[in-house]
Amino acid sequence: MIKKADIKDLNSCIMLFKQSVKILCTKDYTQDQINAWLKINKAKWKEKFKNNEVFVYKKEDKIVSFISIISYYKMLDLLYTHPNFTKQGLAQNLLDFALKNYIHKEIYTFASLNAKDFFLKNNFKIVRENEVKRNDQILKNFLMKKEI
Repeated sequence: MIKKADIKDLNSCIMLFKQSVKILCTKDYTQDQINAWLKINKAKWKEKFKNNEVFVYKKEDKIVSFISIISYYKMLDLLYTHPNFTKQGLAQNLLDFALKNYIHKEIYTFASLNAKDFFLKNNFKIVRENEVKRNDQILKNFLMKKEI
């Protein structure tokens, strides 16, 4: 079941994010890069949950995937699925759901190496390769765009 996220979902989503990155990204990033990626600012995430369009996918009353869209910036900010629930179409369902009432003609995202193929399958095009510095680590990702 997909529902609009509530601020009370924040901690569950942060835990899901950390599990997802720790387990699913090991083939694309070093352990030092993953550790840097995992150091998040909880206050900033709280703001995301208050100000962005955030939807969660629940199974058995647990959040197993979530998506965050910043409509003002035409940006898909976050899309993560718990490692035990990948390859089940949950991220696809969330993306389709979030874009159903999306008002702009395009949307952008910064896709990790791990997520790039998912977005390519969903008709996102690579705009450019990108590097982000997090805690003295360089993380490679891709700025991608989808025409709606």
